[in-house]
Amino acid sequence: MMRIKSFYLFKFLLCLLLAVCFVFSLGIPAAHAMAKDTRTVRVAFPIQTGLTQLDEHGNYSGYTYEYLEEIAQYTGWNYEFIEVPGDPNESLLTLMDMLEKGEVDLMGGMLYSEELGQQYDYASYSYGSVETTLQVLYESPQDITINSQVSQTFRIAVAGKGGQRQQELEEYCKMNLITPVYIYCDGVEEQLAALKSGAADMMLNVSMNYVDGVRTVARFAPKPFYLVTTKGNDSGLVEELNSAILSVEQANPSFSSELYEKYFFPPSDTLYLSDSEAAYVSETGKLRVGVLTGQSPYQYEDENGKLTGISIGLLDYISQQTGLEFELIPFVSRDEMYASTQKGGLDIVAGIPYDYDFAREHGVSLAQPYVSSQYLLMIDKDVSENSIEGKRLASLSTENYKGESAGSVVVCDSALACIQAVARGEADYTYVDAYTAQYYTNLPQYRNFKLIPQAYEPRKICFGVVKPGSWDLLSILNKVNSTISETDMQSIINQNITQKPPASLGDFLFEYPVESVAVIVCISIAIIAILLIFLRQRAKMNKKNALELKKHFQVYALMNEYFFEYNFKTGIMIVSTPSKSEDGQPSLLDFDFRRPSEEKEKLRKPFMDVILSQEDGIHEVQLACIDGKTHWLRIALETVYDNSSPAYAIGKINIIDEEKLEKDTLLKKSQHDSLTHIYNAETSFELISEALSGIAPGEMGALLIADIDHFKLINDTYGHLRGDEVLRQVASLLKSSFRKEDIVGRPGGDEFIVYMRNIRDVRTLTDKCASLCEQVHGILIYPGKHLTVSIGVAIATEGTTYSKLYQLADHALYKAKELGRDTFHLADGSE
Repeated sequence: MMRIKSFYLFKFLLCLLLAVCFVFSLGIPAAHAMAKDTRTVRVAFPIQTGLTQLDEHGNYSGYTYEYLEEIAQYTGWNYEFIEVPGDPNESLLTLMDMLEKGEVDLMGGMLYSEELGQQYDYASYSYGSVETTLQVLYESPQDITINSQVSQTFRIAVAGKGGQRQQELEEYCKMNLITPVYIYCDGVEEQLAALKSGAADMMLNVSMNYVDGVRTVARFAPKPFYLVTTKGNDSGLVEELNSAILSVEQANPSFSSELYEKYFFPPSDTLYLSDSEAAYVSETGKLRVGVLTGQSPYQYEDENGKLTGISIGLLDYISQQTGLEFELIPFVSRDEMYASTQKGGLDIVAGIPYDYDFAREHGVSLAQPYVSSQYLLMIDKDVSENSIEGKRLASLSTENYKGESAGSVVVCDSALACIQAVARGEADYTYVDAYTAQYYTNLPQYRNFKLIPQAYEPRKICFGVVKPGSWDLLSILNKVNSTISETDMQSIINQNITQKPPASLGDFLFEYPVESVAVIVCISIAIIAILLIFLRQRAKMNKKNALELKKHFQVYALMNEYFFEYNFKTGIMIVSTPSKSEDGQPSLLDFDFRRPSEEKEKLRKPFMDVILSQEDGIHEVQLACIDGKTHWLRIALETVYDNSSPAYAIGKINIIDEEKLEKDTLLKKSQHDSLTHIYNAETSFELISEALSGIAPGEMGALLIADIDHFKLINDTYGHLRGDEVLRQVASLLKSSFRKEDIVGRPGGDEFIVYMRNIRDVRTLTDKCASLCEQVHGILIYPGKHLTVSIGVAIATEGTTYSKLYQLADHALYKAKELGRDTFHLADGSE
């Protein structure tokens, strides 16, 4: 019995003293989306705040639980959570023993050591990291700043005595000239009590041990943590786990940090000012704020000449929360405003872009952004947005983008000026943020624009503190920005982007689009109903029916659309043809089957298949037309019944070639890297995995991973534009060097990946790699200096998985680099 307890204690000291109270996660399933059998994984689940939580209703949550659920989307695993009641330390030891015996499959939050590595199998990839931290009370008025240039003494509350964390603290203190005075406590509650009583200045903790009411002032000694399995588990669990974690991190590299912010750094809505910040508020007078007008909805003058907007609303909020007073000074000219800052006439500048170059140029310090809004492409509805190549861009003079544009640039002083330039035809398109777009599209004169979301970095707006400014002022602005609730901030935004101008009768269609469409639909239905009535009387009133039919076809022609009617009894199809174009050319489609011809017979059968199907609704078909080309058509079909028998089929036809082309173009863009135009990471993974699953017995494939040698040095020496050009040249070389059926992609950075299908033999593969290294020499970094790459190669056979193949090629790549770079290395399968 004593021997068992000593064994448990050994495990506890070896693992928990490295990461007490912070990381116990769930094993997360791997990304084998095509698996036929659903695996049930038994997961050790110790209950800990922020990590693995269970509420009174039996609902799981926490950092580890969410990571598990995200990876489960790739694998389809089911989970059985194993919980052990009792003291957290004892339950941990029990679960570790169960894992070692194979009674559970996965356990999280394990730091790596050689000793533990002999007891458990570790995943190849970590799913997070933990840091040792120094924390103070959130509402502490004391200004604590660690300065490595000044000797300082701090009283630090430490849980327990000695241990790994205290050793890390002593190294950190030595590096930063800190003399620590230790206040030893039995646990977190005593540490907090020491802070609150003033007995300690700081407490020692770890980043993932959430403690309410404290904030972090220092982080150090980061350590990755892993998911582990029973030693020697041959069920493929580790392989699936590795693939799954890799998929999650590739799909969303910031996923771990987002979970950390959610569970261990929750936002606070309480504003606390330090002693120096409170003194600054009481001692300073009115702060002069420069406001550049005409920047709706951020700052502008209303119809009464009063300054308003999002920036002004936020300044009012800051004044209410802190007691600071502001004097708003409007400027029409940007140059005039920044001339005033240089003369010391302003303390703050409102509504400036969150851009370091801009701040350096105009002599301001940037507060944290209070607005982050997605960019939209704003283009006239009659202009195709499929390509902006060669078109004119209306751009703000303050825009921080300094790269190349697709066409010429028309520089404007405000977002309104950019929009007006497009409206007047002086430019073809512009980019505005979502809030600006919503504000201006409320105006009737700007509603004829198409708004297309963009994937660029969002536009960020902030306050600038004029240099040399007060650090206390900058800190106060940032604290208010971090504590304002989403509800309050959104209220300020909504008040300034939803204002509408006075409505007029001429704006009825714009103001009430739904009602207008309803009226038009009712009228259209009424017309069709009248048409049916006249057609039903045609047998008795042939002459009158012909006259009425002619009249209605003239109405349809005015609508410039194709309307059709098919009589199931007579088999006659009647289609209205739109008016001829201005140059007198006939319409593209001719559906009059009463005058048969060879060309019309090609169109008749597939079109009639849709009509005779009696499947009412929208049909999209590709048909041959009289111009000799094939076009995509959208057919809106409605069948009219006489009792239970179909009597007529009526409907409308539209040509949707451009819409189909746009969808195909968007699909292609989503699969390709925007810089090099080869496959991106996700598409490469999918295509290579599909190719691997199709390898037949006796066939071989090969995976090549290529890294540009010293690429960072190229970026640092010649700039990122040159670096981007090198990436494009390498991508072009790879596309031209391999077969059409081979897969060429760029997972990211300077890494490229190639999968060769059905290679002949190893000699052919090595010759290809040697040739590729030689061809890369043709890319010059500068005259006399050529580019080199290192290549790792692994061979795939029947049953090879992507994760295993990638791991072999990646190891081979590092071997090539160890051999001196500018070469390749073929994995032998044992690496």
